[in-house]
Amino acid sequence: MKIAGEDFKSAPVLDDVEETSRLLEREKANGNLNRARRLGAIMADEVAAVEGDDPASEAVSETQRRILLAFAVEVALETLLPNSILSETSKSVFYETLRNTAPSIYDDLQGSGAFSFYYLALRDGKNVVKSVGEAYASLCGRAGEAALANKGGELYVNFIEQARSIVDSIGFVTDSG
Repeated sequence: MKIAGEDFKSAPVLDDVEETSRLLEREKANGNLNRARRLGAIMADEVAAVEGDDPASEAVSETQRRILLAFAVEVALETLLPNSILSETSKSVFYETLRNTAPSIYDDLQGSGAFSFYYLALRDGKNVVKSVGEAYASLCGRAGEAALANKGGELYVNFIEQARSIVDSIGFVTDSG
């Protein structure tokens, strides 16, 4: 019994590996790999430095705020960097820095399923900011609270814009060299 046609070809794995290797070498040579590492560390410091608006607010809200900001970092790194090697490098350093400098935040991220809710909102593609904000309010245990949902949406947008500003200031080289 024939499962695949006669002209079935396996995926050109070697070409992908060679291309990835060339890209990695180029990113090392032009300094982008170091820039990505620096960006990951900076973003971890930014998330760790975030304080609540109200010192008397619940610990749940502060934890959820930091989780939302870490999600915004993920989205920013995936969308703002020139390629996946830089994105993955930056995310790896982001999490490693949190693990070393803010272990409680790192543990909260590892133990939370919140990213799933945020990714659902993102992938739905309809009014992402509103959907992310609603997920935030729900994760804070205050589903349907419009003011908190709006605050969550604002936090998300503002932190992505902060990440964009940092990415721009780092100055990734984008030549196709």
